Amino acid sequence: MEMDYTAFYVEANIVSIIIFLMMFIREVGSVGRQSKQVIFLNMIIAHIMYFTSDIFWALILGGYLPGNYFSVSVANLMNALIIGAITSFWFVYVEISQGEEYIKKFRNRMIVMIPAIVNTLVLLVLFTVFPGTVITEDYHVTLTYYLLFLGIPIGYIVASTIRSFVRAFRKDNYAVRSAYIVSGIYPIILSIFGVMQTLWLEAPMFCFGCSIMMLYVYITSLNDQVSIDELTKLNNRTQLKKYVASEAQKQSSDKYDRYVLMVDLNKFKQINDQYGHVEGDYALKRTADALKLSCSENPMRTFIARYGGDEFIIIAKTDKEENIKALCQSIRDNLKHLNKKAGAEYELTASIGYSPYSGDIASFQAALAKADDYLYKEKGARGPVK
Repeated sequence: MEMDYTAFYVEANIVSIIIFLMMFIREVGSVGRQSKQVIFLNMIIAHIMYFTSDIFWALILGGYLPGNYFSVSVANLMNALIIGAITSFWFVYVEISQGEEYIKKFRNRMIVMIPAIVNTLVLLVLFTVFPGTVITEDYHVTLTYYLLFLGIPIGYIVASTIRSFVRAFRKDNYAVRSAYIVSGIYPIILSIFGVMQTLWLEAPMFCFGCSIMMLYVYITSLNDQVSIDELTKLNNRTQLKKYVASEAQKQSSDKYDRYVLMVDLNKFKQINDQYGHVEGDYALKRTADALKLSCSENPMRTFIARYGGDEFIIIAKTDKEENIKALCQSIRDNLKHLNKKAGAEYELTASIGYSPYSGDIASFQAALAKADDYLYKEKGARGPVK
């Protein structure tokens, strides 16, 4: 790295540190942090440590710090350890974000991170006991170092990418497919920035890539907090309003008819009273899964939201009312199937009402009222429902 580039390289890393510190302060101040947010905080800290280490390395290459065995070893060892931490934290973050049950246990998270921990121990031993295996006499890193530096991180990247894409195209993940695809693409983009960094050492490409992508993940996370229902992972009422407003703007150019479906669970209060609110939450999540599965099996374009309590709304675009009827039946069938599969001791059924609407907001409100009336007529036909 030439002397002229050192100041720019250091400044870029300092700016990235400031950006990550701002995210860290914002997250630390949040109330009721969950496992996902704790892992995200760990990623932020690991990135700050990486940028600090990168500054140290840039000053060595620029001649501002002595380039002896100790300084070169510390810089390369820290870079390797931190990259391993970042990639392992990312894998855990993706698994939690995508609802994998096993990763919710702390013990399993530690098991997943064993490769990174072992790699750290191996590098520490090599740098302290067998330095010749990782650093040459003229202070260059060896092939052994590169294999350890890249091997485990690449493993985490490949695993998170493959698992994200596989989950993205499962039928029951229809509603969150785009988010899963983004999670799969993220490490690929960072890897590209990393390759660019090795080609142009004087440009802090990996620093730029980390900052851009982590900001994107952070903004997406904030958006999820205000637009996604935490329990069911469906769109919430706020997101429903935004969707209806956006549809109103393009109604004239859309050739499809729109339908509003309202789904309401039968005897949900009885489930809560008899089996407890925890089981009631399971019933709601099961219902959300049934809605997503049914919509993925139907050729229509759909939008699903939790309206409140045990009420859900689907907005569907189609040119055939038969598709709406088929969707209603599919929801009932999938509810029954998923509930039986879960081994629930109670029956889980839903009343469904639907009505067409033109696309404007006023028409949506009128259609929602009609769908609601239709729904309660169906409930009435079933007898008194608590």
